[in-house]
Amino acid sequence: MSQIKRQLSLTQSIDVEMKKLRTRLSDESTSYTCFENLSNEVLYEILDYIDAYDIYESFSNLNNRLQSLITSSSLLLRIKLCLKSSSLFENRCQHVIIPNSHRIRFLHFHDESLINTFFDHYIIDSSFHRLESIGLHDIKAEKLLTILIYLKSLPRLFSLNITIMDKSSYDLGNIYSLIFSLSSLKCNELGTFGNKLPRIISHLTNNKFSMIEYMVIHNFFTLNQLNSLLHYTPQLRHLFCHGVIESDKKFKKNLSMKLPHLKYIGFEEVYVSFDEFEVFIKEISSQLQIFRIGTYDYKNYLDGNRWEQLIKKYMPQLKKFYFRFTQNIKNDKKTNLIDSTDGFINRFSSPFWSERKWFRELKVFCEKKIFSIFPYKKQWTDLHEHINTGTNSKQNSIEDNYISNREKSDHGIIQLTIEFHGDSDLDWRFIRRLIPTIKAIQFTHLNIENESISINMLLNILRLLPHLESLKLLFMPKRLFEYLSIEHTRNHLSVPITNKMTKVKLGQVTEEEEIEFFINLFPQIEHLKVHCLLNTDVPLLMKVILTNRKTRIPNLCHLCFDFLMADENLVRTLANIMDFETVIDSYTIQRSGDKINVHWKL
Repeated sequence: MSQIKRQLSLTQSIDVEMKKLRTRLSDESTSYTCFENLSNEVLYEILDYIDAYDIYESFSNLNNRLQSLITSSSLLLRIKLCLKSSSLFENRCQHVIIPNSHRIRFLHFHDESLINTFFDHYIIDSSFHRLESIGLHDIKAEKLLTILIYLKSLPRLFSLNITIMDKSSYDLGNIYSLIFSLSSLKCNELGTFGNKLPRIISHLTNNKFSMIEYMVIHNFFTLNQLNSLLHYTPQLRHLFCHGVIESDKKFKKNLSMKLPHLKYIGFEEVYVSFDEFEVFIKEISSQLQIFRIGTYDYKNYLDGNRWEQLIKKYMPQLKKFYFRFTQNIKNDKKTNLIDSTDGFINRFSSPFWSERKWFRELKVFCEKKIFSIFPYKKQWTDLHEHINTGTNSKQNSIEDNYISNREKSDHGIIQLTIEFHGDSDLDWRFIRRLIPTIKAIQFTHLNIENESISINMLLNILRLLPHLESLKLLFMPKRLFEYLSIEHTRNHLSVPITNKMTKVKLGQVTEEEEIEFFINLFPQIEHLKVHCLLNTDVPLLMKVILTNRKTRIPNLCHLCFDFLMADENLVRTLANIMDFETVIDSYTIQRSGDKINVHWKL
C-alpha cells in the first residue's frame, strides 16, 4: 500500500512540475530540457526506482547539478546484482557499493557465486546503516549462518528475503534463531530447495521475541514445527506457509503465545487431517480477516457445515475465505471424492455462504477436479466502476444501479469451469464422467476455456445444465456454421435452457453470423459481452445486435465490446449507430481501456 501511495505521489508531483515547465516554455526566449527542469524532489522519486549502477552509468558528469544530485546523501540507492561477469561485478563492488555503503537502502544478490565472491572480500557492517532490505538468493545454509550474524549491526534492516539452495541436511532452527534476533526486522521471506520432506527445526533458543509482522515460508512444515516458530512472533500480522505435512507426532496444543494481530494466513498445500488442522487454526484465528487454504484428497475438508461452525465461532472477523480442494482423477479406479452421491456442494449452500458473498466453483481438467470457494467477483459491468473515458449519451443517463441490483442475486452462483489446454481434447468420454456431478449440482454459470470444443459438444453440455443463467466462452466453438439455422439450433436442444440464460460472454468473435447464432440460442439475454479480434468489424456487429434487439432479444440492456483497438473514434461511431438505427430514448456509452460499454433502459 505504501508503494502505491508513493507512486501516486510521484505521478502528482510530476504533473505539477510539467505544468510549471509548459508555462515557462511558452517564453520563446528561453530554452529548457524537460528532465533537467524537474525539481529535485521529483528527480529523487524517479531515481528511487532505478538501480544505482544504472544511475551512475547514465548521469555521471553530465552537468554539475546532476552530479551533485546523484552523489548527495539524500539519494538512497537500490542495487540488484545478478551479473554473470566476475570482472564487472568486482567493478561495481569497488566503485559503487563500498564507496556508497552509507547510502544503500536496497541490496539483493541473485546468484550463489556473487554472494560468495562479495562476502569473501567484504562484510556488511554498521557502515550500511541505512540498509533496509537485503535479498540473498541461491545461498548455501552454512554461508547464510555466517552472514546473519553480521546483519545484527544494521539498525534499519526491515526486510530480509532468502532462498536457500542446499541439498544437504541443515537445521532451519538455527537459521530462524538468528533471523528472529534481528531487532528491526518486520518482513521475512524464506524459501528452501527440496521436496515435501519436513526440514529439521531444533528447539529455538531465542530469549527475546521477534518484531516480524510479515512472514512467508516457501517450505513444507509440520504443524508442530510451525507452532514452534510462531511462539516467537507475537507481532505477526501476515503468515503464508506453502505446505503443511503430517508428522509422526500429533499436534500439541501448547501455543503459549497467542497471535492477537494476525489478520492474514495462507496455506498453499495442506496434507494433514482436518481434525488436526482444526486444533491448530482454532488457536490463532480469532483476529483473522483473510484465510486461504488448499488441500488434496482429505474428504473431511468438504464438510461445509463444519467449516461454517468453525468460522462462526473462531473467526468472527473473517471477510475473505479462499478454499481449494483438489483431486487427481486420472486413475479411473480411484475413489472420486467430488461425486454425485456425496452431495457435498449442497452443504456449502446455506445462507451463511451467500450472506458473505462467497462464490463456489467446480473446475474440471482432464486429470483433476478442483472445488473452490472465494469472495464474489463482479462478472458484469457496474457503471460506478468506470471512468468516463470517451463518453457519449443521449438525453438522460440511465440509472447507475440497474446492473448492480441485478448482481445482488448473483452471490448464489455455482460455477462449472471446463478447462482444457494444449494437446488435451474435450471428448465424450470425459463428459460422460461428468454427468453424475452435473445432475447432482444445480450449476448456474458455465465457463468453457477450450479452443477445440465443437458446437455439437457445447450444445450437448448445455442440454445437461438446465439451470444455467450465464455462459462464458473463451473461444468460438468449432463447426459453428453447420448450426446457423434457427430451427436446427432450437430443435437440437431438448431442454429449454434458452429461457434462463441472461448473461453471455463470447470470446474471439470475428463474424456477424457467430453473434446471430447465440442471439437465436438465448432469446432472454440481458447482458452480452463480445471479445473481438483485430479484424472484427465492431460497428457491423453493433448493427446486427441492434437489428435483432426488438424481435429476438427484447430484454437486452447491456452490451460490451472488448476490442484492443478501442478508441474515442470507435465510441463516436457506435454512438452514431445508436442514434440513427434505434429508437432507444436513453442510453450511455462509455469506454474504459479496451472495453466499450453500452447501457440503456428497457
